[in-house]
Amino acid sequence: MKLKTVSVDTEAFHMLRKEKRPRESYGDVVRRVFTAHADENYDPSEHIDALFAEFGGKGVLTPDGRKRLLARQQNPAKSPRPVRAV
Repeated sequence: MKLKTVSVDTEAFHMLRKEKRPRESYGDVVRRVFTAHADENYDPSEHIDALFAEFGGKGVLTPDGRKRLLARQQNPAKSPRPVRAV
């Protein structure tokens, strides 16, 4: 198992510590709390729609920006690194 370090403010740490049971790791607490609050019918697209609602459904790119993006996708820049023998 790979471990990651997470920083939280003091208030969040105290909330986490209150939820912690004896012989339970903080990772176990996070998994238990998130699992308990997980909505089985959660649709991530609803969250994304809410994030981009301020754009009025137009997307985040201007028409000119969209053209540049498509052009870069069709003709990506060459890497400056030398080609390696395989």
